[in-house]
Amino acid sequence: MNPNDAAANFSYDTYTFGLQDDWRVNKMLSVTAGLRYDVYGTSSHPQLNPNFLTRYGFPNTYSIEGMGLLQPRVGFTFTPTPRLTVRGGGGIFGGGSPDVYIGNSFSNTGVINTSITARVTDGGVYQLNGTAAGANAATASQILNAPSFTVIPTAANAAVQAAAGSLTSNPNATTTINAIDPNLKMPNQWRATLSADYTADLGPLGDGWHFGADLLYSKVRSQVTIVDLRSKVLTGSLTPDGRQRYQNGLAVPNSGDTGQDLLLTNTDYGRSWIGVVRFDKTWDFGLTIGGAYTRQDVRDAGALTSSIASSNYGNSTYYDPNSISPGHANDEVRWAFRYNLSYEHAFFGDYKTRLDLFGTTRAGSPYSYAMQDLSGGRSGVFGTAGTNTRYLFYVPTSLSDPKVVYDSATTANRIDAIINGSGLAAYRGQVAPRNAFRSKAFTRIDLHLEQEVPLPLGARFSVFGDIENFTNLLKSSWGQQLRSSFPYRKVVAKVSCVANGGNACAQYKYEQPNPDTILADELVTTNGSSLYTIRIGARISF
Repeated sequence: MNPNDAAANFSYDTYTFGLQDDWRVNKMLSVTAGLRYDVYGTSSHPQLNPNFLTRYGFPNTYSIEGMGLLQPRVGFTFTPTPRLTVRGGGGIFGGGSPDVYIGNSFSNTGVINTSITARVTDGGVYQLNGTAAGANAATASQILNAPSFTVIPTAANAAVQAAAGSLTSNPNATTTINAIDPNLKMPNQWRATLSADYTADLGPLGDGWHFGADLLYSKVRSQVTIVDLRSKVLTGSLTPDGRQRYQNGLAVPNSGDTGQDLLLTNTDYGRSWIGVVRFDKTWDFGLTIGGAYTRQDVRDAGALTSSIASSNYGNSTYYDPNSISPGHANDEVRWAFRYNLSYEHAFFGDYKTRLDLFGTTRAGSPYSYAMQDLSGGRSGVFGTAGTNTRYLFYVPTSLSDPKVVYDSATTANRIDAIINGSGLAAYRGQVAPRNAFRSKAFTRIDLHLEQEVPLPLGARFSVFGDIENFTNLLKSSWGQQLRSSFPYRKVVAKVSCVANGGNACAQYKYEQPNPDTILADELVTTNGSSLYTIRIGARISF
């Protein structure tokens, strides 16, 4: 067998066609309109898994062949006075490489990427895939007693082939499969923008004040999301707070099965409003000031944080763990102020001195509160497989909420204290929404200094220094960004179901979460955040 056969190996072509025309309606108004069409072509298809076809009535071999997107767009520029310009536009926008998402369906067919385990116990018993029955002991012995760093043992190749064969001959094989929805559409959205710029004369404060405003609206037409087809709705069974429960959908359910049949499909949920107001002014004596305020309200169906389907499925936090997870986007910056000040002056002849300050004060990043399923495999509460900390937290009305019991008074008091000490108190009797909470706001200021000095033959030598996060240099507790650790959720409790009569999940039972669970925000140091950096440089100009 060739291990490279298990890798995602595919290719595709992208064809783009465009048509655009510009009209100058009059001296004040011009209009641009156009069409863009993108279409994919490929002859690559994932290897067929007969089990997937049997289970769901369509094959796992769909790709992006023939997928296209027509994108009409229109824009305008309107200048009613020399001081005022208004711009706007709208249309359908798509784009972006689909490699990451479609690659999963090639590398996780459930057929070509199987594995075996050979071991010898302390008692000298050889086992293949956990058993010594039949020829397994002899096969394991042949694999382990003929080691090689360059050649795969013949017995290992034969065992892997046998395991791969069983995956297609056994309709209840539990290996994970990734597939593409036959009706998958290219991700795209409606988008509209409107901007206005005005140059004002403020009398005593001078002319040349530039004021502007921008508004962006977008609405998802088709975005990708992932569902687990193997997790079937458990009819008539809900959690205590009314959420749907699921079950293993194989014809012969295996209680230990944590495999998934993950389907890349579409949702039309998602929209954003982003508004900006801004100004800037430059004076002849070398001073420039500017500022902007941005406000965002961005909603999506769930975060796509990874290149792996199972991680994307597990890294969001869900109300219904096998459906979309509407809420504020992970990267939404609710509000932000940006400001700058620059001064340039020649104190020595015509050799300039320059100082620049750039600052940002912005809202903290969003996060969710979750509960951790007590089960080690498929969730005992929701019935789904995958990450067991991705379930949005139900906030009890009080310590006597009939929907919740506790393993101890200590747990009850701890959870109640967390609720009262956070924004969770506003959601008592409800499931706390995804990304409804925010870390602490923070400020960062960067500094740039530059000085020109003379050189012979008319050349100029500039020495400059940059201090990124200058505030952090002044004081170590300043300029620090705090955020909930990835994937941006805080686990309040472990949860399991308490049965009552014929209701298998009549109450939640809350217990203390794992000791490594972190409720506090963490210091963000990625890409130099929360740290200061000093750079010194020089350049010569002639």
